[in-house]
Amino acid sequence: MRTEAERRKLASLPRFASAVGVAALLGVWACASILAGSYLVPAPWTSIADTVLLLERGFAWLQILTTLARVCVGFCAGFAAGFMVGVASGSRPRAGAFFRPIVQFFQGMPPLLWAIPLVALMGTGHLPSVTVISLITFPLVAVTVGEGMTTLPQSYGEMLAVFAPGLQPRIRELVLPHLRPFLAAALKAGLVLAVKASVTAEYFGASDGIGFQIQSAYMSLRIRSLFSWAIVLVLVILVFTHLLPILGRVASALRRLWPKPPAAFPRSREPQAATTLVRQSPRAMRILLRKAGFGFSAEEPVLAGVSLSVTPGKVAVVTGDSGVGKTTLLLLAAGILRPQAGAVSRPERLGFVFQDDRLLPWRTVEENVALPLVYGGHARAEARRLARSLLAEVGLAGAETRSPSELSGGMRKRAALARCFARAPDAVLMDEPFSGLHAGARRTLWAMVLRLLAERPVPVILVTHYPREVESASACTVYRLAGKPAGLARARGGEK
Repeated sequence: MRTEAERRKLASLPRFASAVGVAALLGVWACASILAGSYLVPAPWTSIADTVLLLERGFAWLQILTTLARVCVGFCAGFAAGFMVGVASGSRPRAGAFFRPIVQFFQGMPPLLWAIPLVALMGTGHLPSVTVISLITFPLVAVTVGEGMTTLPQSYGEMLAVFAPGLQPRIRELVLPHLRPFLAAALKAGLVLAVKASVTAEYFGASDGIGFQIQSAYMSLRIRSLFSWAIVLVLVILVFTHLLPILGRVASALRRLWPKPPAAFPRSREPQAATTLVRQSPRAMRILLRKAGFGFSAEEPVLAGVSLSVTPGKVAVVTGDSGVGKTTLLLLAAGILRPQAGAVSRPERLGFVFQDDRLLPWRTVEENVALPLVYGGHARAEARRLARSLLAEVGLAGAETRSPSELSGGMRKRAALARCFARAPDAVLMDEPFSGLHAGARRTLWAMVLRLLAERPVPVILVTHYPREVESASACTVYRLAGKPAGLARARGGEK
């Protein structure tokens, strides 16, 4: 363990290195002033003194505020356009192919080659400057957000398609949280780039602002004034660079201190009762696959002619070799994949226990379990109360406010199980739900599942390599998926 003195010493090293870097920069500047002459390169202390005198004038602050206003408007416009193009390009290949040449043009073409004709077309004023800033910022944001969208976890999208279907939950629960680090990087780099772009924009297309003052000093050979305005520009960039993290920490602190009102979401067509969820009587509905077929390509079908009917209270156990298509069958039954042949019907309200727990890492355990309830019609406060009750029922009382990364594998499976039964599903799908756990934990969780299913007899499709673990389930029928493309057949001796 390091002592307090050692920790302070380590913390001071970056600051010391920064001070050395600044000193080296000033030393090179001073040498350049001596070699080239103070007329062409003013000494650093001279430029610093000129900058202090410049900032004492109200005229200078008016020019700075003018530039900042253009930067903010132009950056917001470029950020919004880049965000929409990045989301579209990263999620739709055709949209990506359409926007790629446009983004690459503004990303690779030097701004001088298109900024001057644009200013000549639009004239001088606020609009051409804002437009140039937007077009310089736009490709950076589009590329950054596009890269984020290409890494969007498909597994979370499938989970949301079951528990919180629709565009709003997908954007709120997956797209925006996943893109948060990409948006933060685009915000920081984009704002700095926008400030630099303001020089180009105002140099050619404005009659005021920092860029215009730099152009005016350059054209009249006022070298000391040119260096002073350049230092002002650097100071503005440094303020933006260091202010954003501070504002982010302040915003996070305010969100923790400011209590959120319990937001009410629109009620579903058939709101659930605010009582014990797993004990409600299910509707008499079944899962039905009729000669269903599916393939990720026409040349390599995965499933063909799969027929299966599971009525309430029945458990269909599907086994088969790894990679044969068992998970694909479940995704068809859930409606996440559409059959290319045949038909599939299912109850509207599904519960799904995935092979991996698929708990959203940016939500607490309680919020993950409450997810189907919030988007199913319950007010947020009621959804959380019911989620806490379910977590206690599966043995996770006290873990409500933890993040999924703080839970063990068995605890994560319990949380996924609570989420599955949170909105009283009319059918349950399970994909090797307790794989990776030791035998004792598997027995405990299977006993819990069978108890919940006994309290709420619904149609169940269970994919597992260990059908004997659910032999105590009533009306359990074992099927085997085999072949290429795979077909489903009842296993010999598999019906109880």
